[in-house]
Amino acid sequence: MNIKNLSQIFFLLLALGFCSCSQDTQTPVSFAFLTDVHVQPSAESSGQLQQIVNEINASGLDFVLVTGDISNQGTLRELSHVKQILDQLIIPYYIIPGNHETNWSESAGQDFTDLWGDDKFVFRKGDFVFLGLNTGPFMRMGDGHILTEDLRWLDRQLALHMKEGRRLLFFAHYPLAEGLDQWYLVTDRLNEYPAVVAFCGHGHRLQLLNFDGIPGIMGRSMVLRGENVPGYNIVQLRNDSLFVFEKETERELQYASISLSFSDLHIPDQLLPSPRPDFSVNEQFPFVKPVFSFTDTSSVFTAPLVIGDTMVVFGNAAGVLRALQVADTTIVWQQQLKGPMFASPVLHHNYIIMGDAGGDVRALSVKTGELIWQIALGRPIVAPALAYGNKIFVGAGTQGLYCLEAETGKVLWHFGQVEGLIQTPPVVHNNMLVFTAWDTHVYALQKDTGHLLWKWNNQRPVALLSPGNVVPVISNNKVFVVAPDRFMTALDLQTGRTLWRTNKHQVRESMGLSFDGSKVIAKTMNDTLVAVCTKSEDIKTLWALNAGFGYDHNPVPVISSAELLFAATRNGLIMAVDNEGQLVWKHKSGNSAINFMQLDGRGRLWFTTTPGRVIALEFGSGQ
Repeated sequence: MNIKNLSQIFFLLLALGFCSCSQDTQTPVSFAFLTDVHVQPSAESSGQLQQIVNEINASGLDFVLVTGDISNQGTLRELSHVKQILDQLIIPYYIIPGNHETNWSESAGQDFTDLWGDDKFVFRKGDFVFLGLNTGPFMRMGDGHILTEDLRWLDRQLALHMKEGRRLLFFAHYPLAEGLDQWYLVTDRLNEYPAVVAFCGHGHRLQLLNFDGIPGIMGRSMVLRGENVPGYNIVQLRNDSLFVFEKETERELQYASISLSFSDLHIPDQLLPSPRPDFSVNEQFPFVKPVFSFTDTSSVFTAPLVIGDTMVVFGNAAGVLRALQVADTTIVWQQQLKGPMFASPVLHHNYIIMGDAGGDVRALSVKTGELIWQIALGRPIVAPALAYGNKIFVGAGTQGLYCLEAETGKVLWHFGQVEGLIQTPPVVHNNMLVFTAWDTHVYALQKDTGHLLWKWNNQRPVALLSPGNVVPVISNNKVFVVAPDRFMTALDLQTGRTLWRTNKHQVRESMGLSFDGSKVIAKTMNDTLVAVCTKSEDIKTLWALNAGFGYDHNPVPVISSAELLFAATRNGLIMAVDNEGQLVWKHKSGNSAINFMQLDGRGRLWFTTTPGRVIALEFGSGQ
């Protein structure tokens, strides 16, 4: 008898519940658990997923659960291809996205929900309740994040489905641990219910974890590092037990790698849960105090736009643009736009310029929010516009860069020679525009005509290593960029020629310019802020400060005043440093990513956080 026949016999036994010695009152449930398949059309991964689907169709399993990272960049082409393969399953399947679907999405995440109808699921099989949530991150590298509105959805589903005698199985892409910014808000909810097991992906290897006392099961990826035999996970549920098997295609199924008893969900003592966030740093700098705080009903990914001393404007993940009164946080006006909002609002005279995930750019009255003009550019807009003179420059997703007339929204020119998503605004210098895209390029255009002056390529074959989520810095006739390939690069402004390029400091996507233009400040991926001279023709590090912020990859830009430089992290920490590289203060506002920061005319630091908070800090000298 060959291996394939042995596997089919085992699948039959699995479905009939013959893999456990105990007697159950409930029919056993067996399902396939797929995660991190990372399929690209025309690549070997496509055939490997097809092989898994064919095997599952011959297995007798009840259904399939898929927990994200089904693609490489989350493009419509990739997602449609994966759906075409998964739709060949003859049993039901339930799916949620992973970070590869939400981080670089050309549609701001809309393609996934358009194809599959939702980015979460809940259903019941016997006395088992299966519930899955999207854990982001959303259009920026950083920790995973569950939307504020999805936490409310979770509360409703738990109240509706978790009746006496039912057991809960939770599914997410990110582990419910550090790396998912507010994991404890989920585990606190789940711990209210009996016999919880939480499944996840992201780590690529099958293993048992501890999620605040909840057994966590990380599934294996389709292909393990250093191997080329595709595989997946099989889960069997009996009334009192759970078994997880690692299944390689065309190979005989072995014994269960993980087994748990619902009556005694024991986690080995050496598997410690993640430590809860620590806010004691705020006690060291009591002179840093919030003077404005507002918590929105939805998550927020835009910058706060502070207008004078009276108003702050921001957009949320529900597509609502809100203007708040600074004095008392009351809502002055609000407008419902299209889709989740990632592009930050921009002020132009008496207008607010705003792009949305529906592909529209609008000019709204600052005072009333009334629509002045609107234009459809056809692709989701996630990059803030740049208002300069009588023109508005805005990147329209993968469609390129547009120049609009500020008073009317009329298209003056369009540069379409871009092969990736535009995620950040361009930078203007004299008659030049410089911008980046997720296609490994930096572009320089003639500002008045959109004519290409030069483009620079980082010579990386993988688009995910592009300088795609960094605002270029221009100073002393140089263009500076950092990127996920860990390199900082200086280019000649006039020609695009590489002046120097180094990975000495292991930067990623967070950088900015000092107030006097003499230093580029970049945040490395571990603890350190570095200052690099903008005048030198060679790399010249002026100082490096170990600021003790730990591992970090939040792409929030560094900003500056005449006296201080401000950097922020994925877990809510803001650091103020003087121009000589000495730490002045720290403040921790929460445990989620700081999106963007802005200084107002009174020297207060404004910022938003992903759970939906808008905050202003006031700080003295600390003396």
